[in-house]
Amino acid sequence: MKKIPVFCSIFLTLVCVSLLFHKVFARETTSNRRTPVVIAVEKVGPAVANISTERLITARHSDPFFGSRSELFDQFFNDFFGQSQKQTVETPLGSGVIIDQDGYIVTNEHVVSRASKIKVRLSDGKDFEATMISSDPISDLAVLKINSPTPLPFIKMGTSKDLMIGEPVIALGNPFGLENSITTGVLSATNRTLTFNSQYGDIKYEGLIQTDALINPGNSGGPLINIDGDLIGINAAIVNQAQGIGFAIPVDKVRQTLVKLFNFRELNKIWFGAQVEEDDSSRGIKVSSIEPGSPAGKAQIKVGDYITKIDSKEILDVLDFEKSILKKNAGDKLFIHINRDGREFKVGVKLEKAPLPSIEKLALEKLGLYVQDLTPQLAKQLNLWWVKGGVLISGVQRSSPAAEVGLKEGHVLVYVGQYRINDVEELGALLKIMQKSDVWEIGIVWSDKLGEHQGYARIKIR
Repeated sequence: MKKIPVFCSIFLTLVCVSLLFHKVFARETTSNRRTPVVIAVEKVGPAVANISTERLITARHSDPFFGSRSELFDQFFNDFFGQSQKQTVETPLGSGVIIDQDGYIVTNEHVVSRASKIKVRLSDGKDFEATMISSDPISDLAVLKINSPTPLPFIKMGTSKDLMIGEPVIALGNPFGLENSITTGVLSATNRTLTFNSQYGDIKYEGLIQTDALINPGNSGGPLINIDGDLIGINAAIVNQAQGIGFAIPVDKVRQTLVKLFNFRELNKIWFGAQVEEDDSSRGIKVSSIEPGSPAGKAQIKVGDYITKIDSKEILDVLDFEKSILKKNAGDKLFIHINRDGREFKVGVKLEKAPLPSIEKLALEKLGLYVQDLTPQLAKQLNLWWVKGGVLISGVQRSSPAAEVGLKEGHVLVYVGQYRINDVEELGALLKIMQKSDVWEIGIVWSDKLGEHQGYARIKIR
C-alpha cells in the first residue's frame, strides 16, 4: 500500500476537526433553549424603561384640610398654611416603554402622577431625567420624554384587533424594583370591564386585556407583548389577593389616546389647519378637512389628499403625523409630501400660532360656564389672595354640565386635565380640543365664611 504523505494526513485531520466543530457549533446555535420567548425578549428588552419618581410630601399641623385634599394643590397652600412643615421624599417605582427613537416613553398615569422628578433607567444602565409631555388620568396613560444624543431602541406597536385567547404573551417591567424582569403566560380574555379606586374617584376601565402572566407592583406601565415581540398592551392593574389575573390596556386604545396626548395644537399652540384620518389605503393618511385661511389651506392642500411624508419622515398613521409636527414651532416650514389621485408632489407649509376661538362662547357651549380672568383685585375681593392666576366662574347656566357637578359662581378654575390654568386664554386652548361626551378632570378653589377650600370635579362635555 501507498503511504499517505504526512502533509495529507495533517490536512485530513484538520478537516475532520473542522467538521466536528461545525457540527457542535451548529447544534448550539439551533439549541432548543433559544425559544421564541427568548428572541422576543431580546428584541423588546432594550426599549423597556425603569421609572422612579420623587414626590414631595408635606405634613402640616395647622392645615385643617390636610389629608382631605390632593397634593396637586399644595403649591397654592404653601404660603397660607406654611407653618410647622415636615417634608420627606418617596421614590415609587414603575415601568415604561420607548415608542420611538426620539425618546418618547409611554407609561401609566398613576406611575408618574404628582411626581416632582422623574428618572428613567434603560436596560443598558444609562440614566436619564424625563419630562412629562402630557397625561390622561381617565385612560391611565402618560407620555414622557428623555433626550439622548443617539437614537434610542423602541418597540413596534402591534394591534389588538386580532388577539387570540390562549396565545402566548410576555409582560416586561420592573416589579418591586427588580429591573428587566419578565413573566410569561397566555392571553386569558379580552374586553374586560373593571372599576378601580383612584385619587380621582372610581375610574372605569373598559376593553381591558386579561392575562395570567404575573403583573406585580412595578410592572405598571410596562409592555405586554406577543410572541413576535409586538406591543399589544400596557400593563395596568392587578386584582388584589388573586394570582394569575392581570390586566393591560389594549394597544389600539393606547394608540387612540396617544393621538390626543401628542396633540401639537394643544401642547405647542401650533396651527397646521388640516384634519387627518386613517383608512385602509397604504398611501399615507387622508386629509379629511381644511380650515379656511390655515397654513395647510394656503399651501393648497386639499380634502382627499394623502400625506405620505413630512420632510424626510414617512407618515404611516395619525400618531406619526402628530409626533412629527409636535417637534416644530410656529414659524417653522415643513415640506409635506402629497399623493393626489396617484400623483406625487410636495408643498411647503409654514406653521403659525394657533388662533383661539371665542373662548367665552366655547365655555358656555361646552361647559355651561361664564368665565373671566382672576385678576389680583378680584382675588383680594374674594379672599383668594394666595391664588396666583386662574379663571373665575362668574356664572353657571342652569341644567348645564357645570351645574350638574356643583360648580358655582365664585369658584376659580386652576386645573383642567393635567394643565395648570392661569388665564382664560389657556382655558380656551383646551376648550378647543374638548369633544362631546369627553370627561375632563377639573380642579377648583374658593373661599367662604368657613375658610379656604379646594376640590375636584369630573365634568362631561356637551
